[in-house]
Amino acid sequence: MIRVAVCDDEIGTCSDIEKMILDFAKSHALQIETEVFYSGETLYCSIQDNCIFDIVFLDIQLFQLDGVQVGKQIREQLGNENISIVYISSKDTYAMSLFQVRPLDFLIKPITEEKIVATLEKFMRLNETKKNTFYFNIGKSIYKLYLDEIRYFACNGKKIEIYTGNGMTEFYGNMHEVTEQTIGKGFWVIHKSFVVNAMYVAAYHYDSVQMIDGMVLPISQKYRKAMKNCLTELYRKG
Repeated sequence: MIRVAVCDDEIGTCSDIEKMILDFAKSHALQIETEVFYSGETLYCSIQDNCIFDIVFLDIQLFQLDGVQVGKQIREQLGNENISIVYISSKDTYAMSLFQVRPLDFLIKPITEEKIVATLEKFMRLNETKKNTFYFNIGKSIYKLYLDEIRYFACNGKKIEIYTGNGMTEFYGNMHEVTEQTIGKGFWVIHKSFVVNAMYVAAYHYDSVQMIDGMVLPISQKYRKAMKNCLTELYRKG
């Protein structure tokens, strides 16, 4: 599933872009889900509330919070580098101001099907390497996070808590679902209730690890030998 957001204060433009995207999905046998926003504020709030999008088509000339500001907040305040941002505008004078946002593409209006298809094909090519994702369900919706965003998982009763730099997200599940998608991809089981991303571990101890945010998580006796082997292999490669 690819989740696409379209943000423009012109209802007709949103409708046209959304139709082109869905036509592309149909012709390429892809699962693409779209969501439309008519202001930068509503788009940003949605992303801030952990609504996951893979690609955003974002108009620059929005009222109040414009597209450039939205892009900078996504990158700088949320620290999100995974969303591909495609700017759309009726002018071509924004190149320098967009540099810090690192957009995937910049499209000049009028937006044509050829432009949308070329951008989506570019996105597909670049994202072939981004297959390390974790999928989970909240209600009837499927969400995903890139594994390199996730610091650790914690089991809390019947819920799994996912900790990232942006906070915590939880879903109903079990640790077996977590290990199926993470083991062998830089994650270590240190306890029946904790799976950690080695990239975010700041210090290793005999019976605990300290994460980069200061959180200390226990290593249960069952996993201490395995952790020692993991560390030996890590130091050997280093």
